[in-house]
Amino acid sequence: MNLKKQWLEWHNKLGWWALAGILIWVVSGISHPMMAWFGPSAAKFFPPSVSLEAPELGNLPALLADEEKVRGARVVKLVPGEGAPLLQVTHSETDPRRYYRLDSGTEVIDGDLQQARWLAAYYSGRPADQIADIQIQTGFDNAYPSVNRLLPVYRVRFAGDDGLTLFVHTETAALASMTDNGKTLLQGVFRQLHTFAWLDDLEYGRLILIGLLMLTLFAFAATGLALLFALKHRKIKDGKRRYHRLLGYVLWLPLLGWSASGFYHLLQSSLVAPVQGLRLGEAGEYRNLNSDFAWVNALNGRAINSLSLIRGADGAPLYRVGLAPAKDSAPGSRNQRFDGRPSEAGALFVDARSGQVLSGFGDREQAQLLAARLAGIQPQDIAGLSLVTRYGPGYDFRNKRLPVWQIDVANDDKTMLFVDPVTGVLVDQSRGIDRAERLSFSLLHKWSHLTPLTGRQLRDGMIVFTLLLLLASSVVGGVMLAGRRKKRARKPQTAATGPMPAPATQ
Repeated sequence: MNLKKQWLEWHNKLGWWALAGILIWVVSGISHPMMAWFGPSAAKFFPPSVSLEAPELGNLPALLADEEKVRGARVVKLVPGEGAPLLQVTHSETDPRRYYRLDSGTEVIDGDLQQARWLAAYYSGRPADQIADIQIQTGFDNAYPSVNRLLPVYRVRFAGDDGLTLFVHTETAALASMTDNGKTLLQGVFRQLHTFAWLDDLEYGRLILIGLLMLTLFAFAATGLALLFALKHRKIKDGKRRYHRLLGYVLWLPLLGWSASGFYHLLQSSLVAPVQGLRLGEAGEYRNLNSDFAWVNALNGRAINSLSLIRGADGAPLYRVGLAPAKDSAPGSRNQRFDGRPSEAGALFVDARSGQVLSGFGDREQAQLLAARLAGIQPQDIAGLSLVTRYGPGYDFRNKRLPVWQIDVANDDKTMLFVDPVTGVLVDQSRGIDRAERLSFSLLHKWSHLTPLTGRQLRDGMIVFTLLLLLASSVVGGVMLAGRRKKRARKPQTAATGPMPAPATQ
C-alpha cells in the first residue's frame, strides 16, 4: 500500500507540470496536420518534362566544349525551360545556376531567376505576371524551416490577400515548399511551442527545458499507468474521476510513446553531430564530344526529364537520359510530395564521344562509381545496393529527389549512402545511430506505421483525436487537483483517505 501511495503522490506532484506540457504540445501538435489539411496545394506534382529531337541537340557538343561556359562546373544537364530546353550549369551549392540556349549558345540573362519564375507559375497554376516578389533565400525561417533541407531556394510570392509563396529549387526543378499566410502562422506556432525555436540561440537551455518537460510527461504517464493496474476495480461515483480513469486506459501508451520518442529525438538532434548530407560531384570532361544524336530517334518522341553529362568509368563522359513517366501515371493529390513517386521511368546511358548507347551500364553501375568518388567506398566495402522509389523512415520526403540508389556500407557505423545518378550527387547519408532514432520517431511520434493501412489524412485525424482526448483528460485531472487543493486548504489537518487520481492517465 505504501508503494501505491508513493505512485499517487508523485502523480499528483507532477500533475501541474504535466498539464502545462500537455497544453503546450497538444496545441502545437495539432497545428502540424492542420498545415497539410488547410495549406495550399500545388497545381502540378511532377516536375516539368520536355520531348527532344536529334536536331535540337546538334549544338550541345560545341556548348560543352566552350570552357568559358562550363569551367569548374559541378553539375551540367539539359533541363526543360520556358518555351525550349536549356543547358543548366551548376558551379557550387550556393551560387545561382547559369543557363544557355541550345540553338544559339547564348546565356540567358538572370537565367536562374527566370527559371524560378517559370517553375513557380508551373507549380502554382498562376500566371507569372502575378508574381509580386522573388528573391533567393540562403537560410531557414518560420515560412521555410530547416526540415525542408534544400538551400538555396527562390522565394516566390504571388500577389493576393492569401500571400501564396512558393520555394523553388532550380537544380532539381523541385517545389521545395509551398505556403500562404495561414500556413506560415501555423508553422510559427509549431516551431515556437513544439520545438521552442525561441531558444535556438541557447541550445543547451532549450535542451534542458524540453528535456525536463519530456521526462515529466514520461514519469507522469508511468505513474498513472502503475495506478491503473495497482488500484482495485470498483464503482466510482464521481463522474470526473470515472472518466479520467477510463481515458487513462486509452492514453497511457500514446503519452509514453510521444514523450519517450520526443526525448530521444531531442538528445540525438542536440548532442549527436550529424553527418554531411548533400554533396555535389564533378561533371567530367567536355571536349571532343560526338555531334551525332541519332540515338534520340530511338526515344520515339518520348518525354524526358533531363539529359545530364556525367562521369563514367575512368572519367569518360556519358550522357544520362532520364525518361519521364507516362502521363497517366501522374498522381492527382498532394500525397505525391509526402509518399513519393519516382519522377522518371528508366534511363539510357550514351557514350558522349562515340554516340553509342551503352547496353552494359546503368544506374546501378553508376551508383557504385559515385560511392567510390564521393565517399571513398571500394566495391568490397559495399554490403548492399538497392533502388529507392518511395520515401520512408530511412530516406524521407525532405530530400525531394526520387529515385535514388541506396548503398549499404560494411563499416562499424553501418553507413548508408543515397546517391542521385542523374547528376552525380550524394543526396544524403546516415549511420545506424541516425536510423535508430528516425525509426523511433517515425513509429512512436508520427505513427507512420499506420499510413499504409489508413492513409496519411486518416492517420493524422487519429493523432489529432488522441491529442484532444489527452487534453480533455488533463483538464479534468487539473480540475480534480484544484478541488483537492481547495479541500485541503479548508481542512489542513485532514489526511487523504483514498486514492485521488490526477491529470492524465488514471
